[in-house]
Amino acid sequence: STGGGGSIGGGGSTGGGETMLTDDHIAYISGYEDGTVRPQNNITRAEVAMIFYRLLNGDVRTRYETNDVTYVDVQSGAWYATAVATLSNAGILSGYEDGTFHPDSIITRAEFATIAAKFDTTNTTGSNNFKDITGHWAAQYIMRANSLGWVSGYPDGTFRPDAAITRAEAMTLTNSVLHRDALTMDSLLDGMVEWPDNPESAWYYLAVQEATNSHDCIVENGTEKWTALSGR
Repeated sequence: STGGGGSIGGGGSTGGGETMLTDDHIAYISGYEDGTVRPQNNITRAEVAMIFYRLLNGDVRTRYETNDVTYVDVQSGAWYATAVATLSNAGILSGYEDGTFHPDSIITRAEFATIAAKFDTTNTTGSNNFKDITGHWAAQYIMRANSLGWVSGYPDGTFRPDAAITRAEAMTLTNSVLHRDALTMDSLLDGMVEWPDNPESAWYYLAVQEATNSHDCIVENGTEKWTALSGR
């Protein structure tokens, strides 16, 4: 369902644990040339495509890998071209009816929730806990992602489906999908990549550290403990 005009998310038969690197804690977010990670910035459709491309399991990537770009506004040499082409080939991404993908457009909360929901293979339906999604094209996906604990709304009972999602929110949601959301400050290791714009006081601090540092880990008593940093 592309609903709402060209959403990302297309389902396909690759969903669930088959496509996501649920056991391999690789870094899937990169920083910028100036050394920042900009957690409060918005995130584009191209950037989200790159996230999920990085998280494809190796067998699935091999099966669907292609450089054959089918969108008129995605140049074959673009840094995100292979990611968009591969995920589209796998049925995970979709574009607009006019043949465009809008790679530089900001992704919305509804579009990102749809991606997450389509990676679930349990056929969870969920219930409507939000007062502003009735009739929305992504309502069923938002309800599913919410029932799985992957997305939440605001104190006023809204979800704000058409609002832009931030990089920090995207990392938090992705970590939840990957079961990489059990960190404490004691989980971390010296020598990890740190960011001047990701202060320890920020609500998203741990989510950003998890998303930007490749590491090995164990889980004890429901808490993730990093055992080594890696260069993956």
